[in-house]
Amino acid sequence: MLKGVVVSLVMLITTILLTLVMIMIWRTPPWLVAIYFFIFFTMEGVYASAVLSKIPEGGWIPFAISSILAFIMFGWFYGRQKKIEYELTHKIDLGRLGILLSEPGIQRVPGFCFFYTNIQDGLTPILGHYIKNMKSLHTVTIFTTLRYLLVPKVAAHERIVLNKLGLEGVYGCVIQYGYADSLNLEGDDFLSQVTDSLQLCIQNCSGCVTSDHEEVQKEISAFEEAKLAGVVHIRGKTRFHIGNNCGWFERSMLAFYELLHSNCRSALPALGVPLPQRIEVGMLYEA
Repeated sequence: MLKGVVVSLVMLITTILLTLVMIMIWRTPPWLVAIYFFIFFTMEGVYASAVLSKIPEGGWIPFAISSILAFIMFGWFYGRQKKIEYELTHKIDLGRLGILLSEPGIQRVPGFCFFYTNIQDGLTPILGHYIKNMKSLHTVTIFTTLRYLLVPKVAAHERIVLNKLGLEGVYGCVIQYGYADSLNLEGDDFLSQVTDSLQLCIQNCSGCVTSDHEEVQKEISAFEEAKLAGVVHIRGKTRFHIGNNCGWFERSMLAFYELLHSNCRSALPALGVPLPQRIEVGMLYEA
């Protein structure tokens, strides 16, 4: 009885999800998708409707469990969306970054820095928080965004996309991974890939002041010196400051999200970043 409800709904959900995979991933012709969906959805829908009458007799248990799991997933999604909205609203553009770096007391310290950001159109607000409080930025700073693509694997020559951002020693980087790729930033192999991509980016940069051969070699030398000075990976550790202007629903969901977030480990260990190279910058986002 209980198994019948669960199995029938799993089959029905699997049919729906596989249909989405056929459309979005496999690019199956629409007429073939329609035939598959009509046959299997009709058959499994009839079977599922037949066992729904057993819910009052014990079939409600999986629904209760799924409701709890759905609430947890919604709470996490709600909090993540609020963070993304805050970052997009308070993002830092290159003009603002140039102003921050030109302020008195701000220094460029030796070293090679990967500064992780969740947004591609602009820079994370954690950067401004970091510069204002630390009064420094590494001589070579690469703002890195991890992007998962709807493909199984990404070719090695397409994985790392680098570009100059117009400021000295400041670059943008997008690391692309498919859902079947393993993400590991540990060791010299990853750093060598970034080094090769960055040197190629510098050499191929047309219309820039570094197009002169001597200037290109100077920039590459500065890049190598920064790498020898040490490599660090900086990632934000953000939390919400829930103000009194928030409604009861928003306060409840953000408080629940903070509870979930406090029990999550940092993403840097999962990426294989060595412990001595990790730096986490804390910041409060105002809800």
